[in-house]
Amino acid sequence: MTGPRDDYSATERWLHRLALHSADVRRLSFDLETLVLGRTVQATSGHPVYLCGLARSGTTLLLRLLEQSGEFASLSYRDMPFVMSPNLWAWLSGRWQRRRLPQERIHGDGVLVDYDSPEAFEEVFWRTFDRRLEQPLECYGAAQPSEATLGKFARYRCLVEAVVQRRTGEARRRRYLSKNNNNLMRLAVLCSEPGATVLVPFREPIAAARSLRRMHERLGAVEDDFTRRYMEWLGHFEFGPGHRPFLFARAYMREGLPASSPDYWLDYWTAVHRHVLENVAPFRLVDYDSLCSSPIDVLHDMQRLLEARHDLISLAPQVRPPRPEAAPAEFDPELVASARDVHRALQHRRVAQMSGPPV
Repeated sequence: MTGPRDDYSATERWLHRLALHSADVRRLSFDLETLVLGRTVQATSGHPVYLCGLARSGTTLLLRLLEQSGEFASLSYRDMPFVMSPNLWAWLSGRWQRRRLPQERIHGDGVLVDYDSPEAFEEVFWRTFDRRLEQPLECYGAAQPSEATLGKFARYRCLVEAVVQRRTGEARRRRYLSKNNNNLMRLAVLCSEPGATVLVPFREPIAAARSLRRMHERLGAVEDDFTRRYMEWLGHFEFGPGHRPFLFARAYMREGLPASSPDYWLDYWTAVHRHVLENVAPFRLVDYDSLCSSPIDVLHDMQRLLEARHDLISLAPQVRPPRPEAAPAEFDPELVASARDVHRALQHRRVAQMSGPPV
């Protein structure tokens, strides 16, 4: 998840509204780009990588590590706000593109970003071509995307790979890399894509629930209407005043827990990961806590899994060890027990995956 800069000018805010608010404008910008570049951008490099896990589970860390390897192509802040036509936008904005000193993102979690930092903007595509996702319902979710939408998505990946190739000047096309927590709704269809690798990070539930609640409270204190609309345009409903839980999680959750309660977030963590465990698609689980405590081992396994040509292990010094968590005194003991059962099941499934093909 990401947030807008504090220093957005009135012009920049107007551009974001123009590019992101209307699905018709988003579709038009995509159609124009594919019309102009369709003959020059025929196919992707193949073997895309999708990072999708519950927020605060390490997806940003994985995105930044993989993008730094120089092997992957991802959307970045420089592609905003016309993320549906990144190549045309790069051409139009090239005259005034600038550098920016890294600043801490809206989360207040110490992660610094600049214009070239990769981020989670892919959901704009899905919301553009599936109007069900734009309905202001209590939960977020829809049926699997249609074949027509998947065909457009293949072209969209081409466009992202092409704009990164133009920026880097490389002869070889980089592999598409996506960080999108909402792709938990699309595990089956993304895993069925030939050559794709879907990575689902998970985190120790007490730490994850506490982090989710902190973010919910932090964003709840934001009074800027533009920030709230920005999050909605990007499909970021993980927490804050616009929070909408995944539709598939509701069946597993307790009734009546308010989002202000610590128990809500622990219950939500458990519900989401029960859904993950019941999904038989061939995704790969990534233990965030293992990555933090043993980064060399996990990155070595990831390099083998992704068949990466670049050295991922050299990025291990950038991974910080996890902070120890206090006893879960603020949570219902029954919810703690359920969450820990699910966490153990995730760990067991991950171990099983390590010793064989994806399960």
